[in-house]
Amino acid sequence: MSACGYHLRGSIDLPQGLKAIYLQNSSSQLRKSFKKTLKSIDGKLVETSKLAGITIQVVKEQMDNRVLSLSNTGRINEAELVYSLHFMMLNKEGKPLKEKQEIIIRRDYFNDQGDILAKNNEDQTIRAEMYEQAVQSIIQRARVALKK
Repeated sequence: MSACGYHLRGSIDLPQGLKAIYLQNSSSQLRKSFKKTLKSIDGKLVETSKLAGITIQVVKEQMDNRVLSLSNTGRINEAELVYSLHFMMLNKEGKPLKEKQEIIIRRDYFNDQGDILAKNNEDQTIRAEMYEQAVQSIIQRARVALKK
């Protein structure tokens, strides 16, 4: 199967320019997800842009929660999480590889009022998955930008 280019999900072959990434102005959650993802694919998050092959400069990062429906008692039945991320990719010299990029990730979920503890865990899990998806998207976009 590998001969046709198929890879397991999460399996990424990093070009040399992406082996060391500097993440600037990000939230701690995004940084944590970047570290975890890069560690699993033989890359690392570095502390300065001088050590990096590419710099991801976060311009704006926001996580919003929106009510989709209410129960007859006024409690939230369904909600939507929206994660938006605006960023720039800079090369070693600090020059933009592409114009400002935007990622928007949405997740709907049912709010079970009977199990509040499980609901909190589900919310944290959904948020972590959204950050991981954003990191995967950034890495894929950076691979394309570096090829050009």
